[in-house]
Amino acid sequence: MGFLEKKKKSIFYYFKKRSKLTKFYDDNEEFILYCLVSVICTLVLFIVFYLVNLLTNGNYMLANFISYVSSFTLLYVLDERVFKSKPSKKKHRYRQMIIFIVIRTIGFPIDSYVLYLLINKCHIRHLLAKVVGSLIMFVYNYICNKLFVFNMKE
Repeated sequence: MGFLEKKKKSIFYYFKKRSKLTKFYDDNEEFILYCLVSVICTLVLFIVFYLVNLLTNGNYMLANFISYVSSFTLLYVLDERVFKSKPSKKKHRYRQMIIFIVIRTIGFPIDSYVLYLLINKCHIRHLLAKVVGSLIMFVYNYICNKLFVFNMKE
């Protein structure tokens, strides 16, 4: 009987651990989903950046612009779901979209300047510089989305 009781306790222990994991996910769902969405959009960003940079013989600024626009378009659609913010009124939806675009428009020169500094002043390879710039922009985008874009009340 002692062996079976020990076995039951260990199974119960694993269920208890799973509930801690579930609680962690529930407490941090928005951020976890934002990270997942960001990974997807970053993959799109890097693939487009790499291909355009390759096709334009190293025109990293053009590659940065095209990859930035393509990934932030996808990001807007996915972020609406992450932040559970899809206004029902067209007026609010347009306002949200405009604020998103303005924040991305402000972010693009920051991203480009970081890229310029890392490539031209620090002599870092294009793709590695893009990784560093993307990490900086991840923080900027999350904070701006949370505070200004997807917090609107109807």
